[in-house]
Amino acid sequence: MKYLLSLFLVVPLAGCISFNSSDAGTPDYASFCENKEAQCREICGSEGVQAFSCKAAPREGLDFKCECKKATGKSI
Repeated sequence: MKYLLSLFLVVPLAGCISFNSSDAGTPDYASFCENKEAQCREICGSEGVQAFSCKAAPREGLDFKCECKKATGKSI
């Protein structure tokens, strides 16, 4: 009986906890690519950047690509 009573108390509360993706807002297209190239260089470090691209457009979405050069396989 206690289980049934607790179930009736939890069900109304379950409707109070929800997430709506429209509440998240729209992405900031204007500043998305700011400092991305510097971040890419920082990530790649001494190996260097092989390829970098960043695009932010309302109809195309957000796209960020950072590829590092492969290690040369030097042995110490």
